[in-house]
Amino acid sequence: MSIQVEVIDGVTVLVPIGDLDITTMPTFEKRVDTLLAAGARDLVWDLAAIGILPSTAAGFLLQTAKRVRAADGRMVLCGCTPRTLGTLRMMGVLELFRVFPARAAALAALRP
Repeated sequence: MSIQVEVIDGVTVLVPIGDLDITTMPTFEKRVDTLLAAGARDLVWDLAAIGILPSTAAGFLLQTAKRVRAADGRMVLCGCTPRTLGTLRMMGVLELFRVFPARAAALAALRP
């Protein structure tokens, strides 16, 4: 599991690759903490390259979204597979996220 981070027009794009699970969560939490402390406010999570999204990871995304909003930022998801959307829907949190089919649409939504 790895995470790629790219800043495009002031928006931080996070791309997890592999399985986002309980064993990899501490790495992601640390990376997000570092990004938020450095001033990142608008985040796009591109989930196209993840294998599974268990409930712990969905909870992490929800907590991250709350932290971003508390810092006057915005967070959106993109590239979600049907399996990922199903997990978010099953947990009853899908409607709490703005979800876009592709990264370009997510970036456009966060442009001023």
